[in-house]
Amino acid sequence: MKALSKPFVAALIAGVSTLPAFAAEQVADRIWSGGPVLTMNDGAPRAEAVAEKDGRIIAVGSADEVMKHKGEGTELLDLKGRAMLPGFVDAHGHAFMIGVQAVSANTQPAPDGKVNDIPALQETLREWKTTYPERIKRLGTVLGFGYDDAQLKEQRHPTREDLDAVANDVPIVIIHQSGHIGVFNSKALEVAGISAETKNPDGGVIRREDGSNEPNGVLEEAAFFPALMKLVSGLDAEGGQELFVAGTELLASYGYTTGQEGRSTPNVVKLMQAASDAGRIKIDVVTYPDVLVDRDFISANMSPIYTNGFRVGGAKLTIDGSPQGFTALRDRPYYNPPSHFRADYAGYAAASSDQVFDAIDWAFANDVQIITHSNGEGASDMLIAAIKSATEKHGNDDRRPVLIHGQFLRKDQVGALDELDVFPSLFPMHTFYWGDWHRDRTVGPVNADNISPTGWVRERGMMFSTHHDAPVAFPDSMRILDATVTRRTRSGDILGPDQRVDVMTALKAMTIWPAYQHFEEGQKGSIEVGKLADLIILSDDPTAIDPETLDGLKVQETIKRGQTIYTREEGEKQGNLQMRPGPDGSDALGNFLRHASASVEAAGGHAHGPDILYQAFADGFGGEAPVAAR
Repeated sequence: MKALSKPFVAALIAGVSTLPAFAAEQVADRIWSGGPVLTMNDGAPRAEAVAEKDGRIIAVGSADEVMKHKGEGTELLDLKGRAMLPGFVDAHGHAFMIGVQAVSANTQPAPDGKVNDIPALQETLREWKTTYPERIKRLGTVLGFGYDDAQLKEQRHPTREDLDAVANDVPIVIIHQSGHIGVFNSKALEVAGISAETKNPDGGVIRREDGSNEPNGVLEEAAFFPALMKLVSGLDAEGGQELFVAGTELLASYGYTTGQEGRSTPNVVKLMQAASDAGRIKIDVVTYPDVLVDRDFISANMSPIYTNGFRVGGAKLTIDGSPQGFTALRDRPYYNPPSHFRADYAGYAAASSDQVFDAIDWAFANDVQIITHSNGEGASDMLIAAIKSATEKHGNDDRRPVLIHGQFLRKDQVGALDELDVFPSLFPMHTFYWGDWHRDRTVGPVNADNISPTGWVRERGMMFSTHHDAPVAFPDSMRILDATVTRRTRSGDILGPDQRVDVMTALKAMTIWPAYQHFEEGQKGSIEVGKLADLIILSDDPTAIDPETLDGLKVQETIKRGQTIYTREEGEKQGNLQMRPGPDGSDALGNFLRHASASVEAAGGHAHGPDILYQAFADGFGGEAPVAAR
């Protein structure tokens, strides 16, 4: 057995010391029964009832045994045939940025929106412009989030002319679902200062009209983010907290009792901590500040212990970009990229090899858990080489480095991850949202079968987690479950039948295995005596229904430490999450973006879409000068 790293030895001791004594005579605060209980405990995978006291599970098993803990004040709760599971643990998402979905026009395709062609996009923007004039006044911009060229009937990005048809007297910006690309109308390009004379920045592309240097409105990566920041003006820290709270509420509605902000900056860590200290969040949230921004901050704030439901878990590194957006770093050319790419185009890195090796070495030297965004084979080669070098230098303590996404992993790379004890957090939700696109455009029909290779991982007996990366998509837990089991694309194709896993394996990848990923398997992820009573109730037993109907399951109730924090009935009454304005009446978006141009430059322009958008929002709300990249 490997030695545990020093910070987590302390955590384990602290965790064990806080566990109450579980005597048979304990009287439960609540007992749930009347439906199947899926425990995720291999020793006793199913039960009939669960008892909770003071936020922890004191009994699980047969109804007769658990009812021995019933007392005069015990609340008896009937599952009514519905299934109880452990609360979901968010393996990778952006709890803070999810709130942006509440304050912009929803330009996502079905099933999350209604934009499947450019006319529908234009109509959605017109409707939003008419409905929310006060937001346009505050932001100075019509903002849309979530369009996907892969799902548009036209099979292309919209252009400035398409957006000019909506309005040319106000800036319009729409953000691609990946978060890596945006489209600006002519007014927005003007405000951003982008013209035919503007050169492509390092790490970014200004797409041009055919046969000229005139921008066509589509901006990629480092060309996109600074331009976006110039368009929106100031909000306050209260608005930032509202975004964070809205994001955690949306996570809870999908059954997440532990959320993640998968890349943060010091300013936003402080903002999130302030919200949690004020008692405004109902779930736990763990965050990973950017390792290329401020390592001293990470070292000073990293903790295995939650304070008011919030903690800094380690560090985040981003190596490349978006696979569906053709900005992931491959080891070979893309299969069928847009016509303006050269035949040998294979994407590009968002961090240099020196940055990657240095960041991994620092994390290993300081016993810091590091999670790394790596989509393309080339990026994963870089990560594997860096981890191998750091392991040889610093030893193989239990640091649990995590690979985030790994869309285009080769089989030999899966073997290398296994040998180096790198935990894979995969993204099989991609098989539904972008599986057809990967088959036809990014990697081709042969390699598309092996995106998010959960089958290869299980062949080696490895654990893995699955995630949503919201706000890239909604944090829909049942969509993740369905995609991991069926790998059915939007068109109905099965993408990589050999990579499918069974329902129980897919559920473990949402509960006990991501709890392990976060060093929290002793407290969360399964329904066992002594663990936190973090629980959810589903509309049906996912192991007892047709796998093709998994996406129709609904989270009926989310329970954190024994307390109900979400019910579907109440959620439907409230409708879509809407962010409240700050006390001065300001909207909660602009100040995030206002300082981002400087922030992106200071951080080296290395982050991927949701991450760098997050940084832009975060530093604006923090009200401090960005910290120089390290």
